[in-house]
Amino acid sequence: MEVPSIFLNRILLEAAKKKASSLHLSIGSIPVLRINGKLVQMDKESILTLDILEKIINSVIDSEQLAKLKKNKKIVVVDNFAGSFRFRVNIFYQKGLPSLSFNYIPDVIRNPKDFRIYNQISKLINLNSGLLVIAGPNDSGKTATTAALVEEINQGKKKYIITLEDPIEYIFVNKKSVIEQMQIGRDTLSYVSGLKHCLDEDVDLVYIGEIKDELSSAMNYILELATGNCFVILEINASNSINVVESILRAIYKKDYEEAARYRLADTLTGIISQTLLIGRGNELFLASEVLIVNPAVKSLIREGKIYQLESIIQTSKAEGMVSMKKSIEELVQEGKVNGEDIKKYRNIY
Repeated sequence: MEVPSIFLNRILLEAAKKKASSLHLSIGSIPVLRINGKLVQMDKESILTLDILEKIINSVIDSEQLAKLKKNKKIVVVDNFAGSFRFRVNIFYQKGLPSLSFNYIPDVIRNPKDFRIYNQISKLINLNSGLLVIAGPNDSGKTATTAALVEEINQGKKKYIITLEDPIEYIFVNKKSVIEQMQIGRDTLSYVSGLKHCLDEDVDLVYIGEIKDELSSAMNYILELATGNCFVILEINASNSINVVESILRAIYKKDYEEAARYRLADTLTGIISQTLLIGRGNELFLASEVLIVNPAVKSLIREGKIYQLESIIQTSKAEGMVSMKKSIEELVQEGKVNGEDIKKYRNIY
């Protein structure tokens, strides 16, 4: 077989050309692409062996990262391959053997004006303080959405911005704003240490990538930042606004939703954008979004612990810019982008 690095660059280049969102490599299988949400085998390629995958892993990560992989049995890195194509690489073990998935990161950051909820977004990101949450399951485009918001601010406002990410996916170039991107484990020891650094800085905006293991220890620092003269954008793995609020409250107080936590969140939260990607006609992916804007009614429900009633507020507050996930999906169906029969599989998200 050809040199592993050459082989990898070749199939990643093919993935990029075919606009695949990801590439999966597992022992005993041929490489598999995900194109428009569907798995497609690369039939012209050979079956992957343990020797090939180990050589690919050694070409992707350095000795320090390899030590972390052996210790934690998983690692996520981001790098450029096949020239200038950027991928997020997830290396993990299954059945005691290594596997890899490569997720393509577009080199062009999306324009928020392309989002159907742009009017709501523009209002939320014009605030000088508070917490905005971007939520969604894995591979729902949360980071792409957040990058678009940060870039919108970068192009239009003079702000000092710090990002805390693990790993860094989109690379920002300073325009009107100054942006410093800190990678967890490389530029700062942890999310908590990064947040403490932000509290010591005269920062205007902090973007925090999805926190997988430190949310409980980090959440109080996040709220402290958002309560001051700082706007915070936080990614969370959650399917809707109710799940987001519950996750944050659990992170502040693990055992019960104490009144102080509810009041603190109600006074800090400005909005929640929950999103998911739907496979539409022609196997094209379409973004469906739920928007919660924190108004006096929402604040009251959070303070009183009536989190389950947030959905009804969203459904009855269209005039204020709120959008339910159900309504967003129905609009895609009405526009002919998504098949009405196909959306039945997404009933669990609204």
